[in-house]
Amino acid sequence: MADTRGALTNYSQALCLPLGEALCLSHGAASLKRHIAVSALFNIAGRALPALLLLVTTPIYLHLIGVSRYGAMAILWLALGYFGVFDLGLGRAVAQRIARVTVKAPDPFTTIEQQRSKIFWSAMIASLVIASLASGVLFWPLLELMIHRVLHLTPELRVEAEHSIWVLLTFLPIATTLSVLIGTLEGTEHFDLLNLGQLVGLVGYQLLPLTVATLGHITLPWLVGAAMLGRLSGAGVLFWFCEKVLDYPRPQFEWRVLRPLLRYGGWITVSAIVSPILNVTDRFFIGARLGLAYVTHYVVPFNMVMYAGILPQSLAAALFPRYARLGEGEAKAMMWSAIRIIAAGMTPIVILGIWLMHGFLTWWLGATFAAQSALVGELLLLGIWINALAHAPYGLLQAQGQAELTAKFHLLELVVYLPLLWWSIARWGISGAAAVWDGRVFLDLVLLLLATQRIWTPVLSLTPSLLLIVVAFVVNLQHGQISTIGFIIFAAIILLWSLMQAQRFTKGWAAYLRKRLKDGRRVVPSGSSTTDSASLPTVAVLMAVYNGARFLEAQLLSILTQSYAQIRLYIRDDGSTDGSVEILQAMADQNPKEIIFLQDHEKHLGVIGNFHRLLQIADQLGTEPYIMLADQDDVWFADKVEITLLEMLQTERWAGKETPVLVHTDLCVTNDRLQIRDPSFWHYQHLDPSRDDLRQLCMQNMVTGCTVMMNRALLKKALPIPDNVLMHDWWLALTASAFGIIRFIPQATMFYRQHDKNDTGAKRFGLDYVLRAVMRVRSSTTFWQLLARNQRQAEAFLARFHKDLSAVRVNDLQRFSSLSARTPIVERMRAVFIRKFCRHGWIRNIGLIMRLAIG
Repeated sequence: MADTRGALTNYSQALCLPLGEALCLSHGAASLKRHIAVSALFNIAGRALPALLLLVTTPIYLHLIGVSRYGAMAILWLALGYFGVFDLGLGRAVAQRIARVTVKAPDPFTTIEQQRSKIFWSAMIASLVIASLASGVLFWPLLELMIHRVLHLTPELRVEAEHSIWVLLTFLPIATTLSVLIGTLEGTEHFDLLNLGQLVGLVGYQLLPLTVATLGHITLPWLVGAAMLGRLSGAGVLFWFCEKVLDYPRPQFEWRVLRPLLRYGGWITVSAIVSPILNVTDRFFIGARLGLAYVTHYVVPFNMVMYAGILPQSLAAALFPRYARLGEGEAKAMMWSAIRIIAAGMTPIVILGIWLMHGFLTWWLGATFAAQSALVGELLLLGIWINALAHAPYGLLQAQGQAELTAKFHLLELVVYLPLLWWSIARWGISGAAAVWDGRVFLDLVLLLLATQRIWTPVLSLTPSLLLIVVAFVVNLQHGQISTIGFIIFAAIILLWSLMQAQRFTKGWAAYLRKRLKDGRRVVPSGSSTTDSASLPTVAVLMAVYNGARFLEAQLLSILTQSYAQIRLYIRDDGSTDGSVEILQAMADQNPKEIIFLQDHEKHLGVIGNFHRLLQIADQLGTEPYIMLADQDDVWFADKVEITLLEMLQTERWAGKETPVLVHTDLCVTNDRLQIRDPSFWHYQHLDPSRDDLRQLCMQNMVTGCTVMMNRALLKKALPIPDNVLMHDWWLALTASAFGIIRFIPQATMFYRQHDKNDTGAKRFGLDYVLRAVMRVRSSTTFWQLLARNQRQAEAFLARFHKDLSAVRVNDLQRFSSLSARTPIVERMRAVFIRKFCRHGWIRNIGLIMRLAIG
């Protein structure tokens, strides 16, 4: 693929792999894609910068061209924006179809590049034709009607507006292709290029008319023409990016390619028509029932709070192509993770907004205006939080090809919303309009969640955040009845709790991005051995099997159909009697190049021994540079290997292949039927993946083996695994922490299936978990017996690596191994507070401290 990275900023380069590793690898190999969080950051920047530019340029425009002319220009711009409905949903359709074709070309006689090019050019040509017809048949008459019959313009402005129509019609067909260009870059996940191109267009859209006005040309034809030139410049940059990304520039139009795009886009068009009605009818109803002055009191806070939607919109845009590419279950797991992150990030923002709304409006527009509008803004912030959550399931349904559902939901909401809005305005004024808008977005969220799947466990996890916002709203309403000190104390408690909730859900992502930025600034050592970006490294997957016939076939298929194709699967059966051997033999016969089925007929080794034997075989007989572990009963997401390998290559780029590296990820916890219990194993068990220090790992493991990828340096360092270790993945984590690097990706890459025969499994952290833990260690003997298991593992580690460890670490491990009920209480406390031999979370550590204090 051609080099399209030259336009990236230093910031983007710090977050991404080198060109050869990050670009798409064709001919069956997957693209090593940029992480979703990075794409979301590009989207946030692409939305925030134009908003700031608008804030700066608006008063200058008003000074140069006057309020009336600026209002007329704004209406023409608004009309141009709504004309985008005539693209018939092709932009969204192109993004969805290109994202899916990136995985596999639907036509076996064409390459992925050719198929994507056909989608792009068929949609581009159709968009130009449709826009040309619609501009003359519909847009021109509608603008004429609006200028002469609807808008109250002075004769001078009416003439200027009539002349501006022809300027719009000249550029319109080209400008409407923007949605196809945007959809193409979204579908290929080139959000850096997308936002750069859009930024060029939006800056030109704002600054070129301002430049023209500064030169004295303040009539509408000059201003609109300059704005369209800015729009055209952005379209040109986006078109150039699309050509580079597609790498197959020859125009190709095929009706059979266009037909499904139009069918899908038809429902998108329905939503595009209904959504503006849902979003702007409230202003018309308020103006009709209460007067135009009340419209201002409603619109100002409404426009203010809409900027809070930048975060969910940016994340939803980054997720859309992933939703389209993934299977249904994987996409739903990603959706729930996104909902949690959005809720965590939006909750403190909304709470602060509720409390600051009245004071800010008073400072900005005066006490009289704030008295009328503050409650409206506070109510709308409730709705913004709800609507932010709806972005994730809305994008999921459309990406999975169910755009008709979102369109039908909008039509249903329209029927319910409009009469309620009319009635509520008459009864409660503009506050009633805001409350009904909240109800409408809540109905929208409920319908979308019901359409995705009724997963009540993840939904219930959002309840604390919603309660915090409701309590903050109620307390703010009662501000006058509460003392100032009491209000400040109560507000501080609520805000602190919301920030703790936000930190809990976003900590992993924040740490991950900080590490990626730090990695991008590292200097690659000269002469260090790194992965050759021109080659595709083979990944060895080691699967230990024992009586796993019930779920074995689904797991094997999920591994063999990975988006990254360079995989070799080593399987060892540990004496199964349930038909597992027959399943494995049949799969090995069907896939002789991918599967190596090992049958040594030795005695039953157990899970640790089975994996140990596989690791020894990979070390002695295998040549693969990277090794992953797989359980027999899970299901891998299609891009699990690709995502993990991307992180491994990024780390080895600066650390070198000689450094032991372990990469692990989050998991999606499900029941035995793959119904989601929790989209995050780490949230489910209240664990902190950043606790990868050797001392903390001695107390509690934080690496789940079935998510692990290690390089060969770690494999050689860790082998052989002693007999008395608690778990093989725990030993690998200890070795990587002491002598190398542990990297965590805060994204689920597999379904972690829970059933009645799990060797380890996941236990939800809650009141029942805490009570069981208390009952288990209520006896001093039981507590010290459990701790002794960790101590024996630490002793084995110390015995193996005594000469390689620093004196400080040797001393720490020796003191930890010697802890007992007879150890002085001061030394027991030092183990936790000074030497940091602690567990995950304050609840577990309080229990540990109390138990150590009792002795």
